[in-house]
Amino acid sequence: MTGKSILLMVLLVGMPARCHAQNRPKSQPAELDVLKSYVGTWDADIEVWPQGPDATSIKLKGVEKNRAYGKYWLASDLDSQFMGQTMKVHSIVGFDVDQKQLVGKVIDDGMYAAKMVGRYDPQSKIVHWTTTVKNASGEPLVQKTTISHKNPGERLLVLSVPGKKNKPFTKFMQIKFTKRK
Repeated sequence: MTGKSILLMVLLVGMPARCHAQNRPKSQPAELDVLKSYVGTWDADIEVWPQGPDATSIKLKGVEKNRAYGKYWLASDLDSQFMGQTMKVHSIVGFDVDQKQLVGKVIDDGMYAAKMVGRYDPQSKIVHWTTTVKNASGEPLVQKTTISHKNPGERLLVLSVPGKKNKPFTKFMQIKFTKRK
């Protein structure tokens, strides 16, 4: 047998095993089901506390549209209006199979994109995100976000920012999402 014949035989004999292994169902991370549940159009009731949660809040409405990009990724657009100004937030989130966690990038009309990493707790049905972003001065800022899944048509996002001395994080924004039929 020549070297080419041996190589061809190895390839042909080994190929069915590799193809069969690729078709074997793997256990799917719960995060993929969570991402899939976000697909669709959602009404957003937004409340922001720019001066802290003890001060008066600003309330506005918005619409979030989420589209799946394959099995692992979700593209999201959140549009809202406040005092005649349109605000847009775009994000790509997904499950990174190498890191075995949720990851994402968020952009708005600011200079900097936000980088997110997260995990899903199936018992509490809460996604916990840690977001790294820069403020308007270019200084790094860490934010914490939780997304509670009340039922298939409702979820609650709470964004917290660094607080004062005795409070490591304080609530800055809350969004109640209700899925459209």
